[in-house]
Amino acid sequence: MQIANAVIIVTGASAGIGQACATALAQHGAHVIAVARRQERLQALIHSLPGQHAIYAGDISDPATMPAVVALALAQFGHLDAIICNAGVGLSMPIAQLQWPEVVQCMNVNVGGVLASIQAVLPHFFIKKAGAIVVISSVVGVRALPYNGGYAASKGALERLCEALRVELRGSGVTLTVVRPGTVQSEFFQQRLGAHHDIRRAGTLGIPASQVAQTIITALTRHPRVLYTRWQDRLVLWGNALMPWLADSILAHTIDWQPDERSNPS
Repeated sequence: MQIANAVIIVTGASAGIGQACATALAQHGAHVIAVARRQERLQALIHSLPGQHAIYAGDISDPATMPAVVALALAQFGHLDAIICNAGVGLSMPIAQLQWPEVVQCMNVNVGGVLASIQAVLPHFFIKKAGAIVVISSVVGVRALPYNGGYAASKGALERLCEALRVELRGSGVTLTVVRPGTVQSEFFQQRLGAHHDIRRAGTLGIPASQVAQTIITALTRHPRVLYTRWQDRLVLWGNALMPWLADSILAHTIDWQPDERSNPS
């Protein structure tokens, strides 16, 4: 796939990975359809990018959003070449305290929103017998972290959805790549659902969102099945597959939970 002059939808484009991806794609000559809930952020982004682009302010878990985004892309540019399914929401809470409404909200965005995005673009891709789908999953979609089980469950469900879809797309001309970032420098952790007070003794600053954006560029040009942003993340998953008991022990000693004091008044 040639990125120059390609029309590419990027969901969750107002911050973090999505914003970095939109910027990188524009620098490579693509026309970006930037999708997110915060219109003012999208407008600021679009004014900073070289070239011609479009924005759509909406929630991807709303069934009306993604069909409207595809219609906007086709009306403004006449074609659509790829979609980056990046929008998502975090959830941090011990399983014993996890609230089902928050799990449903997380699933609605991380699984339902991605499903709606893919279903919106596939009819067009099938007609042209070409198109690229890049889904931003997570390392925790393969190995859950303590106190992040609700979020990991949503990414695990997303991984299985993509696993089935990849087979269904064989012979269609449509490609699917799953990107599994580790910790990324963004506002993601501050915006999580739940009390999000997990304490990490062996914390990491994470990688820049721009590094993930470059991985996404690779996904669009080479179409591998799965991509990691760091070789260390792949190594961690290999180690977990070989010695899961050791991974459990390490995680138990490196991640604790600090209860929200507001919910436990003295």
